Amino acid sequence: MSGGTEIYICKPGQEIKQGKLEYGSIATREEATADAERRSRADSSIGLIAYYSVGEDGSFRSLYTYENKRSAEARRRRSFDGREPRPSGGSRKVAKKRSLLRRLLAAFS
Repeated sequence: MSGGTEIYICKPGQEIKQGKLEYGSIATREEATADAERRSRADSSIGLIAYYSVGEDGSFRSLYTYENKRSAEARRRRSFDGREPRPSGGSRKVAKKRSLLRRLLAAFS
């Protein structure tokens, strides 16, 4: 396949076909890996980069897909101590207070 390479650059949560399309001459997986790491270091808003080798007859194959774990969106979602945020929408279970009678019975048992 000597047609070229399509490079899809996506924001976090964006589908590949909705991403920005660029063309390049990357031929191997190693070149794609180095290019993806360089691009993600330069722009922290990149969430995903996909490389497809396109043939002259229109056929294509996936060379490499890189997911940026350090994207700006991923960093924003983490809390200050580095833990993942709790899922929203659910309430925390609150322990019920035991009645006076239950506490007295527990003290004597």
